[in-house]
Amino acid sequence: MTIFLQAGWGLFIGRFHPLLVHLPIGILIVAFLLEWLSRFRQLAVLGAAVLPTMVFGAISAVAACVAGYLLSLSGGYDEAALNLHMWMGIAVAVISILLCVFRKYNLFRKSWLPVSAAMIVALSVAGHYGGNLTHGEDYLTAAWPFGGKKAPAAAAFKNIDDAKVYEQLVQPILETKCYSCHNEQKLKGGLRLDGMVNIRKGGENGPVLKDSIPEMSELYKRLVLPESDDHRMPPKGKPQLTPQDLEILYWWILQGAPDSITVKELHKTPRIQLVFEGMKPSGDGLHPYMPLTQTSKPGDQAVQALVQTGMKVMPVAADNGYVMVTAINAEKFGNADAKLLEPIGKQLVWLNLGGTATGDSALQIIAGLPVLTRLQLENTGVTDQGLQYLSTAKQLKYLNLNNTKITDKGLEFLQKQAGLRELFLFGTGVSAAGIEKLRKALPDLNVDTGGYRMPVLATDTTIWRKNPA
Repeated sequence: MTIFLQAGWGLFIGRFHPLLVHLPIGILIVAFLLEWLSRFRQLAVLGAAVLPTMVFGAISAVAACVAGYLLSLSGGYDEAALNLHMWMGIAVAVISILLCVFRKYNLFRKSWLPVSAAMIVALSVAGHYGGNLTHGEDYLTAAWPFGGKKAPAAAAFKNIDDAKVYEQLVQPILETKCYSCHNEQKLKGGLRLDGMVNIRKGGENGPVLKDSIPEMSELYKRLVLPESDDHRMPPKGKPQLTPQDLEILYWWILQGAPDSITVKELHKTPRIQLVFEGMKPSGDGLHPYMPLTQTSKPGDQAVQALVQTGMKVMPVAADNGYVMVTAINAEKFGNADAKLLEPIGKQLVWLNLGGTATGDSALQIIAGLPVLTRLQLENTGVTDQGLQYLSTAKQLKYLNLNNTKITDKGLEFLQKQAGLRELFLFGTGVSAAGIEKLRKALPDLNVDTGGYRMPVLATDTTIWRKNPA
């Protein structure tokens, strides 16, 4: 038996338990109904079907018990709930076998129906606790529509800076995507994620948070593994984290995984700033770079075409179909790829092409995107010629041209962009005279030329320490 389990066959067979357990549930319920209906004179003929149905139910119940026991050996379950589920399952198997014997040898006829009813009760209890082990104790009550506990709603803030990082940003993500496998009843990997004390404690393989480095923290590393990887969390078939969820968790770990601090007390990276902007409500004057109208979501095929190039496509708010597209993992995205943006033109409001192979010809297509309000072109090959194409994009509010080959000639093409509000020109070839001329043409425009220098403090020193193996 030990060799059998060590070879991995035990766990392999045990994983058939969720499949096998549904057989006795259905079959034994049918057997009970046949037993009950056969008590009516007009339906007495159904009594002949009770024994064969009960036999199949008993066999499947025994098989489910064996598989369930082998699965339980893998650990990670609350002992009390597991034991109750197991003994109720065994009770179902034993009662179904007794009913087969009673029927076969015509024993205790008056007890057939009440014993069958007791079997259904045990079956219901076993199923209830099995569901708790798999999905969490509040799996049903969390969705109760009549005043009970409800699933956490997506967070929306009028002022994201005042949001509590753990309680209002991180915890809702863990609650909806992770608690079902890492709670008090089900400790997959010996890990609980319901509470900072449990998160910091870690699981059977040690801590899941390490030194403010998300790439070394198991809590983050497993979230970004391929779906085909056995260590991927959540596993394939479970609700997955959105790109925004991943960014929030990454940033939270990067900041040291604080549990009692607000957003405004932490440094915000450019990536998390984009996510936070998407969490702000639109159309209320708090966010000047969002259309006031609603739109439908972009087509899956168009989104997938962009994703295949390495682009990230994310919704900017929960109450409309507008999206942001960022080339964070698509450095080779170039002029020819710009055509992939056209099918989502009615939804694309923020576009980040920083650090890509994008050049002037791509801006001919980008300028035609009807609702684009924010465009980042820093560290690209864009020149003055590209800005000539971009001069027709009247809806543009934000433009980042840092570290490009833009000169004063390019700025002249922007003088008719009355809606432009923010322009970044660090590392370009523009002159102070060219910027002054642009400011006179667009008095509401904020031009940022960068190059700021801050005094270095002793407290700015970063010390890296290697963890002992």
